[in-house]
Amino acid sequence: MQEHLSADFLNVTFTERPEVSHDNNFWVFTWNGIDVILPPAAFEHVFLFKDSDGRYLLHLAAADDIRISLLANKNDAFEDVFAVSDIGEPEMITTAEGIAATKAMYGGAVRFSELMMLAYESTPEEITCCAERGEEEMGKVVALIMKEIDGPDIVAAYKGVGRYNGWLTKSRSGGQVEYRLNILSESDEEHVYQVTYQITEKAPYHTFPYLVGEANRNNAAQPPEWIPALEAALKKDSSEAWQDFLSAAEEGGISEKSCSSVRKIIVKKSTP
Repeated sequence: MQEHLSADFLNVTFTERPEVSHDNNFWVFTWNGIDVILPPAAFEHVFLFKDSDGRYLLHLAAADDIRISLLANKNDAFEDVFAVSDIGEPEMITTAEGIAATKAMYGGAVRFSELMMLAYESTPEEITCCAERGEEEMGKVVALIMKEIDGPDIVAAYKGVGRYNGWLTKSRSGGQVEYRLNILSESDEEHVYQVTYQITEKAPYHTFPYLVGEANRNNAAQPPEWIPALEAALKKDSSEAWQDFLSAAEEGGISEKSCSSVRKIIVKKSTP
């Protein structure tokens, strides 16, 4: 406890999600079944890249006021939370003792998302180090240590993301506020879909992260053409669909650097 659980941010736990106005004009961009809420801002950049699974990830930006990243992180199931890896070896080395301890603490294999949610339901003050509560408390200790992944700038956490299962964290640093939405899919338990809003303190967009999972998409404003074109391109992933998005992006004021990356996708899709 003294070595790992002394930082103040480890005391941040789930609190009631703040109420926000639903009267804002907003756009909806649907990504992996998630309705991402966008402010009606002049977006300049739409950067696309692929992860190791061939999945498209995105980064959207409107000047320096707001940046939105859409990522898919592994939601690994840990059979042994005490497993280690040798240098240069990709596989974790488990032990019978570690597997037995994990089962005693969590009832069996535990996913990354479960550990993170337990972390935000726990504080170091709950750890008594009493022998009779060893297994229960060690499970919380492991979760609290993993809480350090989110770093010392966390100021708030909320369980649930509207109608989506998951959790939301808020952090502050250097004039920026970051809202990190971690969303679990019923059809894909192997990943945590992460939507991160980075917003300058003075920008008028701080209610939008809270509208994800809350806003009725039927109330959304008509988006610029590049948004439905991007949805179609991600779904079809054909050279024709990407060409349609490129045309809409060029007309919609998306940066030349972003458009150039789309042209590279089109060339790859067109090359036998």
